[in-house]
Amino acid sequence: MEDKRYLKQSTLFEETESRNPKFVLCELEKRRWRLGKYKKQSWGIWLHSIAPYVGRMKPAFAYWLVRICSRRGDIVLDPFCGIGTVPLEADLHGRLAIGMDVNPYAVIVSKAKFDRRPLKEQIDWLKKIELRTEEVDITEIPHYVRQFYHERTLKELFALKKEIERESRTFLLGCLLGISHGHRPQHLSSVTGYIVPYTHAKYPPSYKPVIPKMIQKVRRMYTNSFPLETNSEIIMADARKIPLKDNTVDVVISSPPYYSTIDYVDSNRLRLAIIGFDEDERISLKQDLIQQESNYLQEMKKVGREVHRVLKPGSLCVFVLGDFPKGNKVINTAKDISELYSELGFVTHGIIEDEIPTSKRSVLKWVGREALKFQRKKLDRILVTQARK
Repeated sequence: MEDKRYLKQSTLFEETESRNPKFVLCELEKRRWRLGKYKKQSWGIWLHSIAPYVGRMKPAFAYWLVRICSRRGDIVLDPFCGIGTVPLEADLHGRLAIGMDVNPYAVIVSKAKFDRRPLKEQIDWLKKIELRTEEVDITEIPHYVRQFYHERTLKELFALKKEIERESRTFLLGCLLGISHGHRPQHLSSVTGYIVPYTHAKYPPSYKPVIPKMIQKVRRMYTNSFPLETNSEIIMADARKIPLKDNTVDVVISSPPYYSTIDYVDSNRLRLAIIGFDEDERISLKQDLIQQESNYLQEMKKVGREVHRVLKPGSLCVFVLGDFPKGNKVINTAKDISELYSELGFVTHGIIEDEIPTSKRSVLKWVGREALKFQRKKLDRILVTQARK
């Protein structure tokens, strides 16, 4: 299936200009992702919402970064791909996308978006599968996980997970993780946070049949048509050790970790536990992430060396970086990275400010209307650099 929206060439500009830094800066300044339909959080095909992730880039933002900064046929690398928002948009627009991450939950969800099979095949498999719930030993599942589920639901969840993994059906595993917990009727857990889980005495676990909810989930993901074939790939890999050859990438588009501001591990703790990621592994992953204030720039320098190595000479590296609030000061991460990368062979062409809108709904709910007056303006900054020729 193919969605003409993703195949039709835009009449807004010629993609042949996409590698020209002046053109790129000019187009980014227009901030098209904040106009019309693109400003909606829900813009994009349903595959983007297969499962949640804290700090995820908006699909419309990824769409415009890909359209402006690359051409059809380009190899687009995202070394911090999270749940694959940039790779998916790049792939849908005729690029060869390569996504990388070290978070196993994020990698599974990213890979799920590229495990594309006909809808009928997905549904038929779910309808025919026999869940061997008698083989699931509840006592082997961590108590932290058990507290969120009715025992029957939990047995079905883990029995289905086993069959999915046995047949390497990554798309279905991504869907299962997507509905594993949340606050809506389609979710399998007791009522809890969609991203960050919490227990609530008011909502004890009730039985929810897994297969029917999975079928509903899969059908939602196929609401939009999309090409089944892809040449793109997702790799479990560290951006400090990119497993690609020298001078092979046409453009890097990525949003590196926002240091000391977003917890990419604990926020996904329940889903990590469901895929078998134990407490020691979770702590180890958290320590390995490029996020600590004490060594953030040193680790990002290692990333810069690798990015420069794999980029073709003269190619663009576009990073979306968040400011870091420290007391009464705000650290401009993009400026720091720009200065750091100039030592590695990059030329900075510009930094585009993109204000993050204040969520009036959440502010009003938790601290009241008066708090809006004291909200500090928050910025993402789009750093546009180029590997020297």
